[in-house]
Amino acid sequence: MQLRTKAIVLSSLKYGDTSLIVRVYTASDGLKAYLLKGILASRKGKLKTAYFQPLSQLDIVAIHKNKGTLEQIREARVDFHYTTMHTDITKNAITLFLAEMLTNCIR
Repeated sequence: MQLRTKAIVLSSLKYGDTSLIVRVYTASDGLKAYLLKGILASRKGKLKTAYFQPLSQLDIVAIHKNKGTLEQIREARVDFHYTTMHTDITKNAITLFLAEMLTNCIR
């Protein structure tokens, strides 16, 4: 089932050489995990690694199979762009802390 929803990235984890596992909080389904195959190797794909920084607000189109496994993201675009959150080290530290706290509170 293809689904369009808003999402907030909570964490991303490198999987293998070219893939990412991303945990996001979606408006429609709550906490979900997605496998992004080949995102670290491709240079011209629709998905960019920079989209999946902690606390990034995205608008995603995802494929949900509802089997309790990792889902897939077909398209993603930035819903709200933060200008200095990922370039300022103090803001980045606060962002990582808040993302960890949100992950622990939502579980």
